Amino acid sequence: MASPINCLSILVIPLLVTSLFYQVSVGQKLTDDDLRSLCQKTTDSDFCFSTLKADPRTFLAAGDLHHLGLVSIAIVIDTVQVEVDEIPYILRKLGDRVDRSRMENCQYDYNNALKIMRDASGSVGQKNYNGAKSLTINATNGLATCDNSYKEPPVRTSPIVDALTKVLKKCNIAVVVFNALTGT
Repeated sequence: MASPINCLSILVIPLLVTSLFYQVSVGQKLTDDDLRSLCQKTTDSDFCFSTLKADPRTFLAAGDLHHLGLVSIAIVIDTVQVEVDEIPYILRKLGDRVDRSRMENCQYDYNNALKIMRDASGSVGQKNYNGAKSLTINATNGLATCDNSYKEPPVRTSPIVDALTKVLKKCNIAVVVFNALTGT
């Protein structure tokens, strides 16, 4: 008759071996070289590398590509949130009707992008990387609408042009991460 310890070891040992294999094949930690390689596929590789490297969440926990997808979305959300919080102060300073109208439209675009990126975060959590990529592209297109409104007559410089450039670059990073996760 088998002792309880023998029965338990029959169950535990295969689980341990399986979990070790899973960690090596799926949960491979990213290195600086991995980040550099990934960032070469973005529109601004130096910005990508410095952004990911500077965020302490990049190498926390699993530190694998899935985790990087979560971090890249979080970085975008954080950046968009800063602008969502800033736009009301900008609106208070604007006296010109055209500038005010454009910034109100941008406020809508940023609030919408924030909602979309939160949905994208949920998609990444469910490992629906194509869905997250699609949502990120939708948010990017909405933010580009804000930028394009300042290019129409009368042409003016947006008060948030620098912030918008950073957000768009960070969205690009997220899309590249999702491409790596889906093999596209």
